[in-house]
Amino acid sequence: MLSARAFGSAVIAVAVACVVAAGSPAKASAASCNYTQVSQVFAPWGDASLYTPFQGSTFENGASGWSWGNGAKIVAGDSNPLLGATGTHSVELPGGATARSPWTCVNTSTPSMRFFVRRVSGTGSLTVTGLVNSGDKTLTTLSTLSGSGGSWAPSPVVVFPPYLTASITGINVQFQFSAPAGTVFHVDDVELDPYLRR
Repeated sequence: MLSARAFGSAVIAVAVACVVAAGSPAKASAASCNYTQVSQVFAPWGDASLYTPFQGSTFENGASGWSWGNGAKIVAGDSNPLLGATGTHSVELPGGATARSPWTCVNTSTPSMRFFVRRVSGTGSLTVTGLVNSGDKTLTTLSTLSGSGGSWAPSPVVVFPPYLTASITGINVQFQFSAPAGTVFHVDDVELDPYLRR
């Protein structure tokens, strides 16, 4: 468990959910669960798990498979500084905006995800949802978290529900970040936990 200090530099309440698209979602691109690029990204905050980056999630080379809605965009000059890596870009989510990841493979070996986040203005909560390309699940809130301040901070560990991690071969999921009206968030360095590689 992360200490209060780990979250003290960001004001955020994260609602984590999974939802199946109504009707027929766009065809999912083939995604592999064979993750080989792993590192202890969150070790400075007491999390020794190995993580692998989502496709294009440093946002240094454009969208790279991500899609934007209602004003979400890549911005320069406010990259997450906590990893010590050189970077200049993150995703800005103004009120009502959404950022959706490329299709990502999850299975029994990928139980969770984390990312870095900063609430730029407002008092609302960041919402994370999962879009599954098949099934009959409905919107389910898993957890919420509040912190304080407006600096970059690691998110809580976002644990996936069992129906996302029951498959050995894997299922394709898109993860969507949404900001409520009146609140602006920046998101950077989205990471998946390939559990069995620990």
